[in-house]
Amino acid sequence: MRDPADDMRVIVIGSGFGGAVCASRLAAAGFSVTLLERGPWRDTVPVRAAGIAGASPLPASGGIRYLLRRIRPLGGPKNGVPFGKKGFIELHAAGDLTAICTSSVGGGSHIWSALMVKPPPSYWDGVAAAVSASGMDVHYARVFHELGGAAPSRPQDVPNRTSHAWAGKSFLAPVADDAQPAMGLLFPRHARDTQPYRTHDGVSRTPLDYARAEGAFGSPSGAKSTVDALYLLPALGSGRLVVRELCEVTHIRRTADDGYEVSAHDHRGGRASTFSAPVVVLAAGTLNTLRLLFRSRAHGGLGAMPALGKGIGTNGDCLATWRVDDTPRRNPALGTPVHGRIRIRGHEDVGYMVVAGVDAPPLPRWLRHAAAAAASKKFQLIAMGADRADGVASYAGERLRIRYDMGGSPIYGQVFEAFRSLAQASGWRVKFDDGKAFTAHPMGGCRISDDPALGVVDGRGEVHGLPGLYVADASALPKAAGVPPSLTIAAWASHVAQGLCQSRGMRATPSEPS
Repeated sequence: MRDPADDMRVIVIGSGFGGAVCASRLAAAGFSVTLLERGPWRDTVPVRAAGIAGASPLPASGGIRYLLRRIRPLGGPKNGVPFGKKGFIELHAAGDLTAICTSSVGGGSHIWSALMVKPPPSYWDGVAAAVSASGMDVHYARVFHELGGAAPSRPQDVPNRTSHAWAGKSFLAPVADDAQPAMGLLFPRHARDTQPYRTHDGVSRTPLDYARAEGAFGSPSGAKSTVDALYLLPALGSGRLVVRELCEVTHIRRTADDGYEVSAHDHRGGRASTFSAPVVVLAAGTLNTLRLLFRSRAHGGLGAMPALGKGIGTNGDCLATWRVDDTPRRNPALGTPVHGRIRIRGHEDVGYMVVAGVDAPPLPRWLRHAAAAAASKKFQLIAMGADRADGVASYAGERLRIRYDMGGSPIYGQVFEAFRSLAQASGWRVKFDDGKAFTAHPMGGCRISDDPALGVVDGRGEVHGLPGLYVADASALPKAAGVPPSLTIAAWASHVAQGLCQSRGMRATPSEPS
């Protein structure tokens, strides 16, 4: 006789915004959740306070050997070029598109810019029957609350905040403080305050601990919202979540009893492991989710999924380096991970643009001074926008390839023209590559649609023809958000978890912020 407890088991693959939010919700609803993450726990104040043993350093403290995990060149080895199983960053060069992702318990929340922005109100219109803008608004509100969306109480005291740091410059249109994005940061009362404040784990820190140390290479103090600290650690305490770090999933197979078998490589023990459950939630990040589904289908483990690989987008990501030679000299290293939103004069409605300092990589000691000097005048311009998300992924020879035409998305030409205009008007060089798409926000390929010919998952995130298999990361998003997408990924994962609970007669946890 089948044990009823078996029906309460769920495997979640990946621990970023999608995986962590979904795992937390399901554990709270009473499911027994096993989360498989290929990366390690990172040694931060909240993780240390929770008693997690053997956490790996962030690159800032561990050095360059903890920076790279793997590079996947298109023509290289089928499994890429490995650098270290505890590396922080993975680079995918998949044909017409190059993308960067992270490898840690907490996923992309360690590298995110902490910007919390909703896409336009029409984003969810007409996507699928089971998802609506009004329904998603509830999930947006909840995850915004959980991730600590906030603004500084005294924005004028935050170094380099764009609403005041660039005030009066003729080449930029003004952006008021109330138009700046909320951030997932524990702001001190104001940046000049020398009194300590408390981070998420209750440990006192000084007001500027959240500055560049809380940037692209992680948040050692816990002052930046990361989903390992905010979702996974509390769920671990409930006893209904188990996190298997350094456990890289290789295949998913549908079983005869309508469940799933998940094969993985245990990097800690150097052995193969197998897990089984009636429900599997994929949240490994867009390209890794796609690779896993393609590979599993190729090996006969899953069904046809005719729309798999369709609708790949970049969120219109464009990066540029702006070499500012101003008087008095600005220090890009001060302030929040992203300094705030800007609007280039004459191009005010082009994309969603922000300014940040250039994070120096964790170089050996003898190179750090030179790297810091090189970055001392450089700001990073980051633009996002609604690309057409018409890229197509394919899989052959154990390699993922993406066809993507930048020329088909007008947002690129508009942003590049805005960059050129800024360089000319400011007199400071803006350097960017307009020849190949690079993104930190790949999305699509498993997109939502009620028609299996057009989408891989339905409006509840369940894969067509494969009941019990769900997708809760950015690969399911129907189109480009055009703004920082982390809040949208978290809200989608919350929606998926709620629908999964309801489909199994479970009481979903309340969706309103407490």
